[in-house]
Amino acid sequence: MNVKVLISLAIVVAAIVGAAMWFLRTTPPPQVADALNATPAPTLTDDMMWGGKRSPRIAPDRSTPAPKAPEKSAARPSTPAAPPADWEIKIQQAIEANPDNSDAANLATAQTLINMLPTFPPDGQVEAAQHLLNLLPDAEYGRVLPIVKNPTMPEEVLDVFVTELMNREDPVKLPALLEIAKIPNHPHQEEALTDLQIFLDDDFGTNWNRWDVALKDYLKKQADETAAEATTPSALVPAPR
Repeated sequence: MNVKVLISLAIVVAAIVGAAMWFLRTTPPPQVADALNATPAPTLTDDMMWGGKRSPRIAPDRSTPAPKAPEKSAARPSTPAAPPADWEIKIQQAIEANPDNSDAANLATAQTLINMLPTFPPDGQVEAAQHLLNLLPDAEYGRVLPIVKNPTMPEEVLDVFVTELMNREDPVKLPALLEIAKIPNHPHQEEALTDLQIFLDDDFGTNWNRWDVALKDYLKKQADETAAEATTPSALVPAPR
């Protein structure tokens, strides 16, 4: 091999070895490098940021504002109760005039209300009808029959009378229904005729004579059955020993 080539190779090898030795001397071991990397970077302080002077700190306002007192609303004047109507006073006076609640007193109160009823407005007539019907016995129902048959009475008033009539005994109820059914322009005419058809189990149309006969026969048969039950001893009642 040429001597010059050998010399050149030797120089290159020596340069590589020298560079490697220098690198090993200048690079710190891994523990040192980790320690250097773990050191936190210095933070800027107020002195650094403000040229050696600390910035003034403002304490936060932690005080809670006092709640405002509720504003007092102006007191509203109370609306006075409306005075009772004249018809209300009269009905109350009629009821209080007979406090003993006897049959005679009740009948007298009912008659007083019957006499006053035409002078009242519809509301007063409804109120008076409810009171007097509670006081009027079946035997005296004829006292209100002219009112029940009057088709010009306010319909709400007739509703009270006819509704209450259905709670009466048949000898009172059925003849009154027949009287209503005979009045073509009565608000309850069709209703009364339908009720008669149900009770008598027949339909005579507008043949009122046949209705009269059928009604009398029905009531007579009913009365005979009631009398027979009253005179026949019950088989369920044991004989006295």
